[in-house]
Amino acid sequence: MEDTPENYNSGCNFVIYIIGLIWLGYYIWPLLILFFVIYIIYKLIKLHKMKKTQNDEDESEDYNSSINFIVYIIGLIWLGYYIWPIFIPILIIYSIYRIIRNHKMKEYFNSKEFLEHKKSIYNTIQDYNEIAQYAKEIPNNSNFIPKEKDYSYLASFENTSTHNYKRDKNISSNSENTYSTSLQIVRKASKEPIKYLCKYFKITPTKSNITQLQEIGQNISKIENTIDNLNQRQNQLENNFNPPKFISKYYKNRLFAQIGINRPQINIIYATYSFEYISAGGNSSQKTKIKFNSETIEAISQYLSDKITHNKTSAIQRSLMTNKLRNHIKERDNYTCQNCGASIEQQSLLLLEIDHIIPISKGGTSVEENLQTLCWKCNRKKSNKLLTEDTVY
Repeated sequence: MEDTPENYNSGCNFVIYIIGLIWLGYYIWPLLILFFVIYIIYKLIKLHKMKKTQNDEDESEDYNSSINFIVYIIGLIWLGYYIWPIFIPILIIYSIYRIIRNHKMKEYFNSKEFLEHKKSIYNTIQDYNEIAQYAKEIPNNSNFIPKEKDYSYLASFENTSTHNYKRDKNISSNSENTYSTSLQIVRKASKEPIKYLCKYFKITPTKSNITQLQEIGQNISKIENTIDNLNQRQNQLENNFNPPKFISKYYKNRLFAQIGINRPQINIIYATYSFEYISAGGNSSQKTKIKFNSETIEAISQYLSDKITHNKTSAIQRSLMTNKLRNHIKERDNYTCQNCGASIEQQSLLLLEIDHIIPISKGGTSVEENLQTLCWKCNRKKSNKLLTEDTVY
């Protein structure tokens, strides 16, 4: 790094920080210890009151809790009295370490090498930010409103019993996606989750249900694919910069902010459907939970498709669109957009999606001849349009 007046001033400020910290630590350590002890006592009192509220019906337990609380306070005072000579140097050393680390971080982000590299990848950063914005626009909600395979691995079974638990009869544990039932049904649902999910949550094999189900499935698959693509792009950008290890470990978010990346805060919202059994007294309870993710939705689609005889309806054709078929179409098209010609070979992190040439809403089917690979930009522009040979998008 070049020796400039700005760097010289930064170095002087750094030395002043260190000297000031040592002086401050030497004169105010008794006050720091006092504040620390008071804060710990406050937290212990708060914890003690909470435990007392929970156990106010058990006098012996409350007595033991009070004794333990007094022991904690005495031990804390004794510990603070004897270890302050060790605690203060450790605090000063750690503070100096943080100041040095922060100083080096600023030096790195202001370095000529970093700024020139950032400028050279401007187009890559813009591509990332466009896809991040696209990810925010994708509907993110898997809540479903209204021959047989073993899908038991899609469910998790819990024994949620609580010893000596006394249930408040005025409070119900039921939620919109929780079905209160017998213990037998809860256990059967853990072995055959798709069958019991469809039966008890009224996911019946109708055209409207399957259409809604597939819209949820397509959106989830699209957002999962987009987020995975963004993560790969983040890793590639970080590897290209090859920052110091302490930057990657402690300042990764700052690194992306300095580069100009707008990282989307997207958490895929998977609805959860539960079968719950609670005994009359409330002491025994068991639950089977099913996450409504893309794999579960595909299994439900296949389960319902097998129950419908008219396999020419558009809803059924849409239900045949699985992740396996999507991957097959991409491979068939050599991972190349059939409109603009962009390919994985040219852009290793190109985001590709599968499009119905004749949209489902206009009578198209999910056969291979009606499916094509498009990049995310071309697919967003096409939407559900029925295009002619002269159409450009």
